[in-house]
Amino acid sequence: MKNDIFSILSQDFEAGQYIRLQGNEKLRLYVGRNNKGLFTFEFRGQHVPTRIVGSEVITVQQTKSDPFYSLGFSLSNPDLLEYFCTFCEDLLYSTRGIFDDNTAYKTLCSRYFSWKKLFKPNSARLSEFEIMGLIGELLFLRDNMFPKYGLQLSLDSWTGPEMTHKDFSLEDTWYEVKTISSGKGTVKISSIEQLDSDLDGVLAIYELEKMSPSFNGLNVNKLVSEIMSILKAPNLKDFFSSKLGKFGYDFSPEYENYVFSKTNFKQYNVDDNFPKLKRKDIPSSIQKIQYEIVIPDIEEFEIK
Repeated sequence: MKNDIFSILSQDFEAGQYIRLQGNEKLRLYVGRNNKGLFTFEFRGQHVPTRIVGSEVITVQQTKSDPFYSLGFSLSNPDLLEYFCTFCEDLLYSTRGIFDDNTAYKTLCSRYFSWKKLFKPNSARLSEFEIMGLIGELLFLRDNMFPKYGLQLSLDSWTGPEMTHKDFSLEDTWYEVKTISSGKGTVKISSIEQLDSDLDGVLAIYELEKMSPSFNGLNVNKLVSEIMSILKAPNLKDFFSSKLGKFGYDFSPEYENYVFSKTNFKQYNVDDNFPKLKRKDIPSSIQKIQYEIVIPDIEEFEIK
């Protein structure tokens, strides 16, 4: 999801060249390239600096040029420019209504610490299967939960990252989201508890077709960036980031190679008549069961 700052940084900047951002004339906020030619968001003010440690992806520089100190966040990996611009947009948004340099400095540092974990490469990468699953949950969060329940309640109900039995749980219903390869006729249920409940719920199934990296389709980095832009409030962004951290997700350039086209999406009402296994019908000596449901056989339960 390309924003205004992406459009600005897509221009030809020489090393050491910056342009001042609009939106808060009281603060000196800039984007451009630092002396090493790295894309940079910079704040210049008369504040009291503190020690800040950068990461492998975003480096932090603090210098003094009387009467100002400068705080710069620079992108080490240009492949992540689009997502760095989402980070910069959040920095700019967070300073709206702030008119003194010390408060602005503390706010910018706080926002950086919240984003840092998303720009910290994890040693273990998500598999293609895990990426597809996360894409499905993010699509459902954005397209179904946010419009129906609002931002805060939707995030509160999203329990998929905690590896609970249901992906979304509310007081009177629940949603289990499955993502399968396009054309597959069955959906795997990983445990009895995924569909077994005293409450009626919904089974949502996304079908995705893997495309070439050059295809303008779905990828997990873009979805995360888009949702971060939707979540304007810092506390919601932080909450969302912490959920993603439980998946082991970060803004990895490798995920740009996993691009998909959504070929189908259906929801099914899971009630007592829905074909599912129930714990009460299973001998207690059997603790773990996985099974598959034939999708054409559950058409009568589809929610139109």
